[in-house]
Amino acid sequence: MSVQSAAAAAAATVPAKPVGPSLAARTRMALLVLVAVYPVITAIIYLVAPFTEGWPVWERNFVVAPLMVVAMVYFIIPGIQSRFGRFIATGRINK
Repeated sequence: MSVQSAAAAAAATVPAKPVGPSLAARTRMALLVLVAVYPVITAIIYLVAPFTEGWPVWERNFVVAPLMVVAMVYFIIPGIQSRFGRFIATGRINK
C-alpha cells in the first residue's frame, strides 16, 4: 500500500463533523423558550414571594433559580422540542 492510498483510506474513515443548527433554528428555539419561560418564572416568583418577603434579591434568586432550572430541563425544553421540533428545524408549520 502506498503512502497516498494509506492517507486516502485514513481520510475516508474519519467521520465528517456534524453540522449544528442554523442561526434561524437557534433564533426560533430561543423565541419559543422565551415565550414558555416568561409565564413560568413569573408564576414561580409570585409563589415564592410570600415566603421570602424581606429577603435580599440574591437570596430570593437562590430559591427561584433551581426551581426554574428544573422546570426548564424536565418540562419546558423537552415540551418545546417534541411539539415544535419540525418548526425549529425547518421554519415550516404544516406537515
